Amino acid sequence: MLYCAKCHGVCEDATAKCPNCKSSKLRPVTGDDFVLLHRVDQYTAQRLEPLFQEHGVAYRLEPFDGGRISYLYDSDVLPTDRMVLARWGDYPTAQGLARQLAQDIERERAAESGEETFEDMPLKKRVMVQILSVAAFLVLIALVVFGADAAANWVKGLFQ
Repeated sequence: MLYCAKCHGVCEDATAKCPNCKSSKLRPVTGDDFVLLHRVDQYTAQRLEPLFQEHGVAYRLEPFDGGRISYLYDSDVLPTDRMVLARWGDYPTAQGLARQLAQDIERERAAESGEETFEDMPLKKRVMVQILSVAAFLVLIALVVFGADAAANWVKGLFQ
């Protein structure tokens, strides 16, 4: 694996340029390099810190900027977002902990809303919801078309 010191990403050995930032300054990754795990919001970052400390994972949290004020251009990025960097030697452990935390947070949010998520629905119920959604959409389109046609005929009738 090769390491990009500019964006903290890792890529395959055969890569000439970093796929994230297009930098050509790649070198072999060492166990002490801090590698980008992923980007998280402030809440998730606060939840990750004690988990990493408890499991002895070396990590750093840095502001997510990507070399520009990204939140002006990317609506998914908030100014409070953080990049989670984990030491390459601890990367598999950090990945597992982050994945587990993401699932925990998703379950918490689903429990708070009191609703089952679309993915949690049984297959038959999910298919029925999709069919009803398509049918409702088609009815709405038909109403708009017929309404526009009726309005056009009414306007024509005014000028005859």
